[in-house]
Order: sequence, then C-alpha cells, then structure tokens
Amino acid sequence: MNAPILSRRTLLAGLLAAGCKRPARHSVEGRTMGTTWSLQAEGAGEPHRRLIQDHLDAREALFSHWREDSTLSRFNRHASGDWFPVPAAFVQAVQLADAIHRSTGGALDPTCAPLIDAWGFGRRTAGSPPPSRPDEATLDRLRSRCGWRNLEWRNSPPALRKHLPDLQLNLASVVEGFVLDELQPLLEKAGLHACLLEIGGEVAAWGEAPGGGPWKVGIQTPGRPRGETLQSVDLHNECAATSGSYREQRRIGGSTISHLIDPRTGHPVRHNVVSVTVVHASAAWADGLATALMILGPDEGRAVAARLGIRSFWLAEP
Repeated sequence: MNAPILSRRTLLAGLLAAGCKRPARHSVEGRTMGTTWSLQAEGAGEPHRRLIQDHLDAREALFSHWREDSTLSRFNRHASGDWFPVPAAFVQAVQLADAIHRSTGGALDPTCAPLIDAWGFGRRTAGSPPPSRPDEATLDRLRSRCGWRNLEWRNSPPALRKHLPDLQLNLASVVEGFVLDELQPLLEKAGLHACLLEIGGEVAAWGEAPGGGPWKVGIQTPGRPRGETLQSVDLHNECAATSGSYREQRRIGGSTISHLIDPRTGHPVRHNVVSVTVVHASAAWADGLATALMILGPDEGRAVAARLGIRSFWLAEP
C-alpha cells in the first residue's frame, strides 16, 4: 500500500487543498496552536467558525507546551509522584500516543521533551544563547529523564502519574490530529456532512467534495506559490498528515539538523527521507504515524507501514 519513495531535491511543504489559493466561497478559518485552520463545506458560516474556534481554544489550554497555564505545562512542573488530575480528553490523547508508540517499536515517545530542548527546538527564554551540539554524556543524562514506561495514567477519575519527578510531556506529534478527530462529529451534529477541515497542514475529509467524488488534497512543493503541488491525494472519509525534516531546522556546529529527534539515540534523524505523508481513517493516527515513520527512516519505516497496512507517500533526496 506504500507509494515508492520519490527522489527530488525540492522538499515538501505540507498538505493543502489542491488548487485552493484562497478560501472557498463556503469556508471559514482562524488561528490556533501557533498555526492556522480552515474549513471548506457547503453551508459553512459563522456558527461553525465559532464552534471550531471555541473547541480549539479549549484544547490549546489543555495541550499547549508553550503556555505556562496549560494543563500539560502544569503537569510538567508537577514533581510529585502523586496522581495529577486531568480532563478525560488528556488521558485519551495519552492512550492514543501509547498505541502508536507500541505499534512503531517506540519510535514515537512524547516524553523526549528534554532531548528536544537540548537540540534547540523546545522552549527558549528571550536573550538565551543559541544552542550548541550536546555531547554524548549530556544526551545519556537527558535520556535517563525520558521514557514512556515512566508515565502512568488512569481513566476513572482521569489522571496521570510520573515515575520520575522531572518527566516532561510534549504531545505535539498527535494533538492536531486528535483535535481533528474530535471536531468531525461536532460539525456533523451542527449539520455539516461533507467537509474538508485542515489544522496546520493536517487534513480530515468526509462526505463528497463539491460536484461529487473524493476531496483532492495536494502535497505542496516548497518555494512555489501556494497551491502548486507535487502530488495530489484523493480522500473520502479519510485523513492525511505529513511529517518532514524540513519543517523546522537549525544550524549547529556548521551542520543543519532536523527537529525530529530519535528517542532511541537522542540524535536528530539523519536519513535522506525529507517527508512522509500518511493517509488513515483517523487524523490522530495519521499525525502520529507520520512522525514515527520519519523517525524510523526509509527501511524500518516502510517495513512498519507495510506491517500496519498504512497508505503512505515518501519523499527522499538523492
């Protein structure tokens, strides 16, 4: 079910509605979690915009790793081994991350926030010096503060518990997809039964596109005008998510490194795959799997994709 790895020097820049250079007539949009969102649907209007924005605002208050007052940030500061009460949705997101973690042999590990910070991709205070390359001793020490096995959760009453006092969570690899999955039934209840909903480049499509047939989603070529795509993907009651090493990069010691950190080594990924797009019935699974496959790389990743029956599209530099 996997497309062959494409070889191209141009990098992918994410998923977009193919050919949509500006919002369609029946569309609404907004901002959330440091990015944008948009909805295309016949009959979409202000009530739907408000429904989406209110839900996204509530989830940002729950999952943001940038906001000091978010539930996630407060849990990260919680140094006790006691149970930390959280909303049920938080436990659901953790359980989803756990399922992807187990399905991919540990490639997705949301407890690796200290490693992300060490490579300069986490939170930084204003005026702090640019990050330097961490040595192996530092990485070994930071890896001892990570590990999915050090997190425990329960459903009733919903709560999390740390087995290490300084364990940190970063659920960014699944949150956008998780929220897309939550919004679909809310929008259907509000009367929208055929929609294309996008958050930060992750897309959920259900029902038929205007004129009938599947929604067409393009993988945009970077450096080109918005809407110029490398390849289009048909979606019908499916979701698509892209993870790429190009999305956030940093220069350290004369080398360009990716924000994607392999939890097994503590180092940024080094293979020549620059983007993986996953199509799945669940946006949350597409979101997390795209990240995990990028971390695994072309050999391990494609083997995992084949084992799980995942429809995926790979882009590699020669």
